[in-house]
Amino acid sequence: MGNIIEIQNLTKNYGKFQALNRINLTVPEESIFGYLGPNGAGKTTTLKILVGLLHYSQGSVKIFGQEVKNHSVAINKQIGFLPDAEMPKYETIYRFLSLTGKLNDILYRKERISEVLQQVGLKKLQNRKIGNLSRGQKQRVGIANALLHDPQLLILDEPNSGLDPIARKNILSLLKDLAKEGKSIILSSHIIGEVDKIATNIAIIHRGKIIEAGKRNDLTKYLAHRKYIISGKIIQEKVLSLDYVTAFNLDLLDRVIITVSNNITEEQLLLDLIQKCDSKIKFFSLMEFSLEDLFFAKITEEIKGEDYP
Repeated sequence: MGNIIEIQNLTKNYGKFQALNRINLTVPEESIFGYLGPNGAGKTTTLKILVGLLHYSQGSVKIFGQEVKNHSVAINKQIGFLPDAEMPKYETIYRFLSLTGKLNDILYRKERISEVLQQVGLKKLQNRKIGNLSRGQKQRVGIANALLHDPQLLILDEPNSGLDPIARKNILSLLKDLAKEGKSIILSSHIIGEVDKIATNIAIIHRGKIIEAGKRNDLTKYLAHRKYIISGKIIQEKVLSLDYVTAFNLDLLDRVIITVSNNITEEQLLLDLIQKCDSKIKFFSLMEFSLEDLFFAKITEEIKGEDYP
């Protein structure tokens, strides 16, 4: 399986301000690609370049093997885009989709609109005005619009922004279903925990630079620290006396969570804990690191010594 997007040395300048600084990215086919970063990091700028809404200053951007600068019209016929923008609030869902379908020369519009509305769970609301919908329902209208021409690639800019937990769960479930159908999805977000639930690949951008990228399950293996849950007769001072233990906390069940450097083996850690705690350890388990752990670790590395709001 190849790459659906290949970006090399992409740079975007606004006068003297550099929004993107020689970024390199590849997005595999049929992946859910989480594009993460703080507000203002360059996520939306990148996505607008991918769909031809912004010109770039330097570099190469290929989608489906074609350079975006030279083939943006042909490429966009295979892309569905959900921008972080408002839709016409006085139009009904059906009327809005019908208008965009007409603009895109979609054949059998009635049948196709019916299909996508069923797909996003809005068939019964098709005659409701967009202005009367909840935020979550509006996002589903946006996804229906992006799907209308049956694109191979979906590019979604902050699809879960401002949604309540139930609406976010519904959107994530919909994206998982679309991925199972063979769609490739780029999901831009600053809600790390949501992306962690569905992303197969991720990239982290900070101040216009890619600071980490790769398969989600591979990246969290290379963090500098690990966390363990332990329970028993644990004395904080004795555990913290181990020079490789960097943090000591309690979870909601009053179990101890310790953070240790990656240069210590699990066998040595357990042996040292048994000695420090007089063999009174009842439970010992490695915690899986989350994408959020990776995100904050990498961002923290980048902002050391910088002024950051």
